[in-house]
Amino acid sequence: MPARQGHALSPIPPADSAAPVHEESSQALKPFQSSISIGVQTTVESQELEVVLQKLALAVEDTSAINQKNGISEVKEARDRLQEALAEGRAMSLSKDQLAAAERQRRRIHNLYQDLKGHLRIYCREMESLKVDGNILEVTLTGDTYEFDGIFDTSSSQEDIFDSSCDLAQSALDGHNVTVFCYGITGAGKTYTMYGAPEADGLAQRMISELFRKVDMNDEKVTISGSMMELYNNHLVDLLRPIDWQGRQNPPLSMKLDKSGNVQVEGLAKERASEEHELQAIFQRGLEQRAVAAHAMNAESSRSHVLFTVYLTKEDSDRTSKLHFCDLGGCERLKKTEVEKDQDRKLEAIEINKSLSALGDVIEAIARKKKYIPYRNHKLTQLLQDALGGTAKALMYVNCSPSSATIRETANALKLANRAKNVVNLASEPCSPTSRGDNYATFEKLMSKDDPK
Repeated sequence: MPARQGHALSPIPPADSAAPVHEESSQALKPFQSSISIGVQTTVESQELEVVLQKLALAVEDTSAINQKNGISEVKEARDRLQEALAEGRAMSLSKDQLAAAERQRRRIHNLYQDLKGHLRIYCREMESLKVDGNILEVTLTGDTYEFDGIFDTSSSQEDIFDSSCDLAQSALDGHNVTVFCYGITGAGKTYTMYGAPEADGLAQRMISELFRKVDMNDEKVTISGSMMELYNNHLVDLLRPIDWQGRQNPPLSMKLDKSGNVQVEGLAKERASEEHELQAIFQRGLEQRAVAAHAMNAESSRSHVLFTVYLTKEDSDRTSKLHFCDLGGCERLKKTEVEKDQDRKLEAIEINKSLSALGDVIEAIARKKKYIPYRNHKLTQLLQDALGGTAKALMYVNCSPSSATIRETANALKLANRAKNVVNLASEPCSPTSRGDNYATFEKLMSKDDPK
């Protein structure tokens, strides 16, 4: 049979061999395959984004009714829910505008949570003259009982004490001025609580770490700097600047109020820190210059008040908030220190007691909502006038001595602490002069040359 005219038939390839693909066809398919891949990926990302946005909206809606009437556990749950939703939003690179509503709600509820937690903690060892029942402390010598926001005993670690205050780092980043005090008689453990020891960091070191952790976690752009000063015999000393043999510095430090009503110390060294270890180094360097001296109650007693301050300025704000760590000098009576014959030590003790008395008067006036607050009675209270009352946050740790011989001093410390518990903060925008209410008119007068009438 004659061969069929036309195209020759190609041989059928074996079953186990791949059919040849023309290079032109392969290249033509690649853009199509890529577009399918991108389309699927974009769809998935859009769906994930929509879920996160819905989660943020629901978190804001469901927590909008939270207020001071809710229990502390319910408030904390609402805050944690908002924080979780915001963290997911940041992970999806949402814009500030998309996060704004949830962030405002988180700040409001975080602020409420801090107020409900209270701002007074007691560290003591139960003994015959002090009886502890939960958060209630009884002074058996006087019969007085006090209810505090937390009581720690000798089984509590430095970490336990820090855990009760760590949320204040977020308050400072939110723009509030924050102060942590340690108060009590000499030898009760104030400096150890605040500054720790080589084997156990104190509140200050741990809070520094928490600040940088929060900044990194929230991917915030914050300028951080630190200063440290000492109030010794009613004189301000910059602990980051050289001090001559007479204990003087040139130029001397002076205080004033800025236009926003915040305290500024002219001449004070403020050193920038871009990393945690840099701020820790600033802190340690300042501690090395603190004035200490021996007396009957302590071989190495702090003879001054020390104020370590961290300044926080966010990139999108001209507002600078302050986080103070205030280690107060011992509040014991003069005769307990047995320094009557040593004039230098005697003057130190008198000045410390005068300043603590002035602090008590200020706390009392704020707690009673008086229009005139006696900040100007002492430099200590002048320094802290933008850190007490208003929208500022203050937390006081009172260290109680285990010695029954000093129970009267301990009782006096507890009385001041109980007054501090009655200070109520204003629920408004942080660091705003108008948020100080009636006190702000007095504020401006206090730093003028003439005393207010």
